[in-house]
Amino acid sequence: MLKLFIFIIIIVLLVLGIVLGVLNPDKVSLDMFLIQTTLPLGLLLAITLVVGALLGAAASSFKISQLKWQLRKQLKANKKQLNEVVRLKKTSSLKEKESKTHSNGLVNIEKTG
Repeated sequence: MLKLFIFIIIIVLLVLGIVLGVLNPDKVSLDMFLIQTTLPLGLLLAITLVVGALLGAAASSFKISQLKWQLRKQLKANKKQLNEVVRLKKTSSLKEKESKTHSNGLVNIEKTG
């Protein structure tokens, strides 16, 4: 299903690229300090679209990796806290058992004494 969806998106983008190229055949000059060239307007628009998409993907993937790192760090801290809570509950239950045993012993001493 995902492959079909991706295939449809690719076909739509190709059709849009062809339409863009056909509707904008005028030549424009491109001057980027070191590089000077003349390209059809449709091709120039397509190139800038691809470059913009790549820059956007790079920026979003950087942010996503940053958030994944924070999530891993938080999960590790949560696991540490959970282990501490379990340890404290065990310690607490052992102390309760000791105090009950001690108080039962005192009650037995009082009854016999």
